[in-house]
Amino acid sequence: MAVNDLADEFRENSDEFFNEYDFRHRFFCKMYPEFKNLIHPEYPTRKRFIKEEASGEKYISGKNCFEPEIKKGIRDKYALAVFKEEIYNKHKNELSPWNRLSNTDLDIKDIYIDFAFEFKYITSGNISVIREIEFDIFKLKEAAEAGNKYLIIFINKIFGDEGFKQIIEPLNEFKKNEKVVNVLIFSK
Repeated sequence: MAVNDLADEFRENSDEFFNEYDFRHRFFCKMYPEFKNLIHPEYPTRKRFIKEEASGEKYISGKNCFEPEIKKGIRDKYALAVFKEEIYNKHKNELSPWNRLSNTDLDIKDIYIDFAFEFKYITSGNISVIREIEFDIFKLKEAAEAGNKYLIIFINKIFGDEGFKQIIEPLNEFKKNEKVVNVLIFSK
C-alpha cells in the first residue's frame, strides 16, 4: 500500500519531488507507523562491492561483489531496510550505529531483512542511469540477508524515440525478465 500511495502522490504532485531522497523520505514516513524501529534508511549491505563503470560488462560475484570477510570493495547501502521483527528483537540490545546486524561478528546467516528497497528517479535521458539500475539490481540479487527485494523507479520525463530506446526499453526488459528483484516503474 505504501508503494501505491507514493506512486499516486508522485502522479498527482510530481513537481514536489526533486530527487531520490524525497521519495525515500516520504516512503519512510508512510512505512514508519507500521514498522517503527524495524525500518532503517541507508542500511549497509552485508557483502562488499566494487562498482566499476565499464560499459556493457555485467556485474558478477567475485569481481564486483565479495563476502564480508574479504576486505575488497566497500559495503554499499540499501535505500531502506525493514528488519524481520523476531531477529531484530533477539539482537536489538547488541545494536548501535557501529554494531549493526550486517556486521559479521554477530554471525547472523539467516534472512534478517524482511524488505530491502532501492529507489531511482529518472529526470533526464542520460543513459548512465541504466548502469546505475543494473548495479542496484545486482546488489539486491546478491542480498542473501534480504527476503523481499524491491527496485522502485519513478520517471519524471517524457522521452522521444531515442530516449525511449535508450531508457524505457531497457527498463521494461528489467521488469519483464527479473525474477529475484521486484522492479516497479511509475511515471507521471
